[in-house]
Amino acid sequence: MSEIILDARMKRIADCVPVGAVLADIGTDHGKLPVYLGQKGTIKRAVAADINEMPLQKAVNNIRDHGLEDIIDTYLTDGLKGIEVFSPDCVVIAGMGGELIEQILSASTINVESVRFILQPMTKEESLRKYLCENGYLIYDEYIVKEGKVYQIICAYYDGKKRTMTEGEYYLGMVNIEKKDGLLPELIQKVLKRINVKAEGKRQAGLDVSSETELIKQISDIKERAYGDGK
Repeated sequence: MSEIILDARMKRIADCVPVGAVLADIGTDHGKLPVYLGQKGTIKRAVAADINEMPLQKAVNNIRDHGLEDIIDTYLTDGLKGIEVFSPDCVVIAGMGGELIEQILSASTINVESVRFILQPMTKEESLRKYLCENGYLIYDEYIVKEGKVYQIICAYYDGKKRTMTEGEYYLGMVNIEKKDGLLPELIQKVLKRINVKAEGKRQAGLDVSSETELIKQISDIKERAYGDGK
């Protein structure tokens, strides 16, 4: 029985899962995350869920091959629908767009008040952060990970309190900024490039770019506060 090896992105996500958790891995694909955590003895139980039958069957095979059928269930479902029957206290939603993660959270049938969420959006991190803040979730931790590209991981739980951030903080993450994460300068460059491309496209179309100009200023100010002229 071989040990599951995770890439840097998934390993950081795994490290965010509390010891003794009842895990729901949404969009599990091959089920590598719950199998890895099951092998390590980190989780109490898990459900590996996916909307598509083919990857879920691969997860079934992976779970069986590693002898973890007693602690890991599989479930064919759309997002979090029906996941409440497994009573998870930790939910991982990784490897999909930020707006899709928002839709999954919005349509959730679980009791969000008792769950830690570990979210890894592939796009639209700023939109997801804004959704979390406006819908009563506290972002308690964040990480930046490089695995070919730069990824962001957002850890949150529901406490019912609405919050706001600046647009620059929605893009970069307040916790990342406070930590002065070692990969923050690279994330800043990635975000600035994205905004500049958008602004240039709007300029060429004769559209107003004042919002992009303000956002670039905010992010540049954040960089200056965090690093001065050093990075």
